[in-house]
Amino acid sequence: MSRKQKQNNMREYNTYVFENEIDWQQVPEEKLPFFLWDTAAEYDVYFKMCFLKGEGIALRMRCNETELRYEGVVRDDSVWEDSCMEMFLCPFEHRSEYVNFEINCKGVYLSQYGKTRADRKFIKELTALAPDVKTNITDDGWSLELFVPCRLIEALYGEKFTADKCTLKGNFTKCGDLTKYPHYGSFCQLSTLDFGFHNPELFAIININER
Repeated sequence: MSRKQKQNNMREYNTYVFENEIDWQQVPEEKLPFFLWDTAAEYDVYFKMCFLKGEGIALRMRCNETELRYEGVVRDDSVWEDSCMEMFLCPFEHRSEYVNFEINCKGVYLSQYGKTRADRKFIKELTALAPDVKTNITDDGWSLELFVPCRLIEALYGEKFTADKCTLKGNFTKCGDLTKYPHYGSFCQLSTLDFGFHNPELFAIININER
């Protein structure tokens, strides 16, 4: 697939930057449309993401998965093998490095930074700053909340990040390699399993607009 074809196939997500407080009722919600590779079950998975100006990046995700696996118990365990939802993000248009936050249903998370799948480093090796993660399990499924502070992005990239109106790239995913029904859900249509979700050239365009 050529670079032009890849750009033409890119999805878009339009959302907002809020000042002082996020009104989650106003944040657009999208459903993951693609289940890829050797998926054994397709779930209803939704996400909504926005900026809190000058503070950071906020994400909410929810799904109807009820037969849960949660073997990961400490930070950076192999949570993609569990019931897991994820965000991949390139916060600067002019940079190729991206961050990934992968969170299991118990709130145990893996976080990494780098340009490709092969050269990733755990964020805890680069900075003591950390995201805020919360999860909730119900009879109907589970959900998560993630907040990534501006200071964390700045520590990784060495650049000022104000969480203001901009355009960036990213993807939102759902997986569970060793769950009862392995699955690989994605907001973006990806290609080979060799890269898995680590395919930044096919990340969606995310437009952060003023409210």
